[in-house]
Amino acid sequence: MSPSPAATTPRQLALTALLVTGGAVLSWAALLVVSRVVLLRYQIDPWSYSFLQLAAGGAALVAAGGLRQPDFTVFRRPSTWALGVLRVLSAASFTAVVVWVSVLEASVLGSINVPLAALAVWALLGRRPARGEWVGHLVLLLAVAWLLLGLEAEILRPVLTLMLFGEACLIGATLIAEKHPDNLSARPGARLRLSGAVLLVTALLFLAVRGGSDGIAALAPTAWSWPLLTAGVLAGIGLRAPALVLSFWSIRLIGGQNYLAAVAVLPLLGLGLEALAAAGGFIEVFRFSPAQLPPAFGVVLGSLLVVGARLRAKRA
Repeated sequence: MSPSPAATTPRQLALTALLVTGGAVLSWAALLVVSRVVLLRYQIDPWSYSFLQLAAGGAALVAAGGLRQPDFTVFRRPSTWALGVLRVLSAASFTAVVVWVSVLEASVLGSINVPLAALAVWALLGRRPARGEWVGHLVLLLAVAWLLLGLEAEILRPVLTLMLFGEACLIGATLIAEKHPDNLSARPGARLRLSGAVLLVTALLFLAVRGGSDGIAALAPTAWSWPLLTAGVLAGIGLRAPALVLSFWSIRLIGGQNYLAAVAVLPLLGLGLEALAAAGGFIEVFRFSPAQLPPAFGVVLGSLLVVGARLRAKRA
């Protein structure tokens, strides 16, 4: 009789968390760069592109979660719809921002969600930040301020407003995902169905908002081009769907606050991928300048200080 397999060790759990979180961040960076290339190269409508991404990715995940025994419980949970609303607002804000600035700049600005999340958790849940954690938050805020001072005056206000609004929505969605029953469930396919349901709910809300503002004709098939259809469906299934699954998995493994801190490495990943896109001729205007590197490294340093302080407090 063969011995039972050994229990998962802390080192194996840490490695799993590292790989899942790294995969999530890399997927988001790739999605942002691909979206910037598509929006600038083909001049397609950002809302229609986002809708197709969400619908295609959501349908693929719901199907992967189990077609033989479909379970629609996730759609009846108010928290699922709350996630959809917050992700609509966050995704729309970020998509608008990357039309004006590079992925590196948008990612650096987005790192403001780390100190904002710490404040929100302290105020709403009573979880006080770890000792020494505020040093990392201060470094993050200084990095964001550095980048803001280098932006053109005509785009500073709309970019800052959209980023603050979008990141506040992202924080809310992350905290909800951390406690969502289907993200905590051990049932096979539960996380796939949750991710797919959130994407489909988000797509429906996108459709409702666009239909109310510009008329449903803006999203009619006759208004879609082949570049829009191809890019939206492929990006949705190949990038957005796995990015969301890995994100929810990471949030379960390391917690929402630590996930947001880990995503702060996105600027450097985005810079590398965007540089490759520019070298390949996919992006004509590459907004990178050496002055953007200090705030990008500042964001990474601040995030490491925050996570390090939390790990020391946990060991203590």
